[in-house]
Amino acid sequence: MKFPNAAAAGGGAESSVLPRLRLVLSWLALLWERLWPALWPMVGIAGLFTAVALYDLLPALPGWLHLSALIVFALALAAAGTRGLWRLRLPEGNAARRRLERDSGLPHRPLTGLLDVQATGISDAASLGLWRLYKRRLRAAATRWRVRPPSPGLAAQDRYGLRALVGLLVLVGMIGAWGDWGSRLGRALWPQFATAAAAGLTSLDLFITPPSYTGIAPLYLRPEPPPVPDADGVAEAPRPIEIPVNSTVLARVTGGDTAPVLSIGDHTAPFDPIDGRSFEVAATATEGARIAVDQNGETLGSWAISIIPDGPPVVALATVPEDSERAALRLEYEALDDYGIETVSATLALTEAAAAAAPGLDRTPMELPLMVPGRRPRETRAASYHDLTPHPWAGQRVTLGLAATDGAGQVGRSETIEIVLPERVFDHPIARAIIEQRRTLMRDPDSYEIVAESLETLSARPDRFYNDTVVFLAMRTAARRLALTRDMDVAIDRVQRLLWDTALRIEDGGLSIAERELRTAQQALMEALADDDTTDQEIRELMDQLRDALEQYLQAMQENLMDRLARGELPEMLADPNANLIDRDQLNEMLEQLQELAESGARDAAREMLSQLQEMLENLQAGMMQQRQQQQPNPAMELMQELQDLTRAQQELLDQTFQESQGRQQGQQEGGTPGQQRPEGGTAGQDNFAGQGGAIQEALRRALGEMMREMGELTGDIPMPLGRAEQYMRDSEQAFNQGQTGQAVQPQADAIDQMQQGLQEFVDQVLEQMARQNSNQIGPVMQQLNAGRDPLGRPLPNAGGANTEDVEIPQRSDLQRAREILDELRRRLGEHERPAPELDYIERLLRRF
Repeated sequence: MKFPNAAAAGGGAESSVLPRLRLVLSWLALLWERLWPALWPMVGIAGLFTAVALYDLLPALPGWLHLSALIVFALALAAAGTRGLWRLRLPEGNAARRRLERDSGLPHRPLTGLLDVQATGISDAASLGLWRLYKRRLRAAATRWRVRPPSPGLAAQDRYGLRALVGLLVLVGMIGAWGDWGSRLGRALWPQFATAAAAGLTSLDLFITPPSYTGIAPLYLRPEPPPVPDADGVAEAPRPIEIPVNSTVLARVTGGDTAPVLSIGDHTAPFDPIDGRSFEVAATATEGARIAVDQNGETLGSWAISIIPDGPPVVALATVPEDSERAALRLEYEALDDYGIETVSATLALTEAAAAAAPGLDRTPMELPLMVPGRRPRETRAASYHDLTPHPWAGQRVTLGLAATDGAGQVGRSETIEIVLPERVFDHPIARAIIEQRRTLMRDPDSYEIVAESLETLSARPDRFYNDTVVFLAMRTAARRLALTRDMDVAIDRVQRLLWDTALRIEDGGLSIAERELRTAQQALMEALADDDTTDQEIRELMDQLRDALEQYLQAMQENLMDRLARGELPEMLADPNANLIDRDQLNEMLEQLQELAESGARDAAREMLSQLQEMLENLQAGMMQQRQQQQPNPAMELMQELQDLTRAQQELLDQTFQESQGRQQGQQEGGTPGQQRPEGGTAGQDNFAGQGGAIQEALRRALGEMMREMGELTGDIPMPLGRAEQYMRDSEQAFNQGQTGQAVQPQADAIDQMQQGLQEFVDQVLEQMARQNSNQIGPVMQQLNAGRDPLGRPLPNAGGANTEDVEIPQRSDLQRAREILDELRRRLGEHERPAPELDYIERLLRRF
């Protein structure tokens, strides 16, 4: 850029005030306004080529046509550039000053005037003063300089807005080719002549379908050109495509005269003709680093692959196996696999020492299926309970090992450990004797005759097992089966089960049977929740079965509790006044929430709640009763025991009184008079007994009165039958004092009857008081479970189910929203006018949830 030499013309002072920077910017703006219109055709052609390359259109053309397109673009680009640059003229300095004057809005061209020099009157003072005044006015006028942005005026040349269309095509192409810009541009610049002919004549479709158990979506591969070499002539190898082992490779070729060949590593498989111009082949990828399809000596497609092996699952015990409070074996495990766990089981086998000690036991290993939450989880932690107390191995030392199977059928095994299986301890002597005979029969089947005789002997005393007719008939039936059967193997198996149920009935009535049914219902529901194919109707049916089993179990617990309290057999029952009792209404509410979770699709949360319920019920008995070695004195139980002792003492006095009265009547029948003395001592002995009986009766009555006072202090109420019993004791005592021994028998019998009724009423009062004090204790129990603790306050590592540490129990609002969504999906599924893909999608959603 050249400006006039103002200093040489005498204008050096004026030229120093010129805005040099503004003049440069003005000149650059003029340059852009002339350069952009000249270069626009060349830029437009380059943008159009970039858009075509990003859309990957040129590689689809035959090689000669691809090359022709490149030549056309190159010639057009060169022609447009040459024409534009040939017509380009650089702006001059005067033009820059004039543009700056126009942009600044200065009239009369002050920048040009400042560069002017005085031509005449240089020696005239007036003329010089006038010239200086003129210069000052020019400098004063030129104070605000502004350069406006360049305006090339391209809109006048591009009246149809083609530049916007080219820019839009490039933008859309960049978005569509995101992450693949370089390879597409490379393919556009390098035409492929070797595969172009084949591509024009044939088409190749290749699908890779991983095994279904992997859960990985199929892959679709398209033929790709060789990689473009860089400036050094080195082509970067493409990244291998990772596929699981045993994936199915399906290739289909359309076109060509000969059958193509599929190569997977070193393995080749010829295509099978479908029709005159189509071929297809399916093969399994087990090894190799490349997949290629060749036809007529030419490669239609080639891909580098990396086959990912499928390792066997890994499984191990998460915690040491332990016994629950109800003598169930608790097994908690951890397992993981590449693609998912299919099944997990535990294998138990007798140790050599246990087998040698009991040679009659069956040594066949026992397999326990363990619950796997969800559908083929890759990593899981779960626990389950198994009641093995009826098994012949109960109490024996066994080896325990876990085995996990994945979808490919591979098996992973854990380390083997030794444990002792839980064994049920029976307190009732007859129940212990029956179990001992059962154990003898299992260990030595040849001793069936001795066992049969022992069962006959045990059944001969019904009073020792509460005169239970069912128990009596069960023992007699077992003995007869052993004595009369011909198929001893079948008989022994059935007798073992019969004896076990009989011992349970003696020990705790129907509680154990109800407990077994409850465990079965819990396990069935847990398995259904883990299976995604389970319908809501099946869940509802299993929930109803669980409710019935739970109700029967709680009812059996209550009946067993009443029976044992009435017999005074559970002094540990009330040892802990703060023991948690569970309210049935709260349990039913928990079951309702569990069913709502399951039907709303939140089955992970439902399994978590079921696990908490299972853990709570497993520890329910322990939460209500303390171990006997931890017993502490309890006033209520002490009073029950004392009242039973008092009743037995009264019964003994009644027996003696009855014997004495019978002796007196016999003496009178033999001819004696009331005052006549018999050789045995007759009247004197009877009078002596009347005195002793009166004293004993008075002591028993006073003891009963003291008990009644303590009961009133403990429960706030005295059972009415005890008051009547005290009055009958007074009548008996009065009969003794009058020497009428026979008249004391009936009052004593009435007193015993009233004391037994009073004992039962006192038990009811104590239980009612406990229920009032603990009716709201389910809340703290649930809080403990939600805090990761069981009803005993102990840490709950896994709550007996799946490891769902990241599972949250949905709120009521979430459940309501889920229910509304399900209802809306069902409504839309009923609208048959909706598109078929939408209906199919909704149906698959409902099938899942």
